[in-house]
Amino acid sequence: MIIENNFFKDTHLFFKDVSEKFILPNIGKLNINDVSDKPDFSKVTKFDLLVENELIKFFNKLGFNNIISEEHSSTLLKEKSYLTIDPIDGTRNFINGINKVVIMTSYIENEVSIFSIIYDPVEDLFYHTFNDIIFKNFIEIKKIKYDKYIGFLGDHAKIYFKDYVSNTIEKKRSRSIGYDVIEVIEGKRSFMTIYGSKIWDLFPAMSFLKILNFKTNLPNMKFDFAKLDEKIIFYAEL
Repeated sequence: MIIENNFFKDTHLFFKDVSEKFILPNIGKLNINDVSDKPDFSKVTKFDLLVENELIKFFNKLGFNNIISEEHSSTLLKEKSYLTIDPIDGTRNFINGINKVVIMTSYIENEVSIFSIIYDPVEDLFYHTFNDIIFKNFIEIKKIKYDKYIGFLGDHAKIYFKDYVSNTIEKKRSRSIGYDVIEVIEGKRSFMTIYGSKIWDLFPAMSFLKILNFKTNLPNMKFDFAKLDEKIIFYAEL
């Protein structure tokens, strides 16, 4: 897949348009018929589905035919190249009127991230990775020097990850992995723990954290499906 020069700017404009139609007017304004439970007891709204359908159509037109998305089951787990989509990362925030929701996508080829996108529709902030560079609204972000371990560890995680971070400053999760990654990029968080994540959550996050040279308890930073059931910590080198 060749990424054209205007691909990211066109994608930003499309994400903004979809957000203005379906996400921004409905944050915290859903009724009971707009929300249902998935088999894993997580929540899904009709707007998750609407946004996802729009994104799938958009990327299909650009030639991305192998798509793994949150709200539609997929049989593409053996494909060597695929695009992941999380239409509303932070669905509970969306339902509860908390402005910490993002759109996430990642394109993987042969276990390597070609690009990833995290879009904050509330602030109209478009973060993307490409050629091992992170951009914020198309301006390259310089890597941050972290001097403290800031993040969230529950009681179990404090034991499980005690050999990786210490003297931590507690900062609650945003309930959106993508939004937590934005806080990492902005220097407001310096470690993250992810348990039992899905591919559409983990792979975009990994793309950004890898470029930031975060360390991890994983044996490597390949984008393979074996990592989906792991208890993972990503942390900055102080």
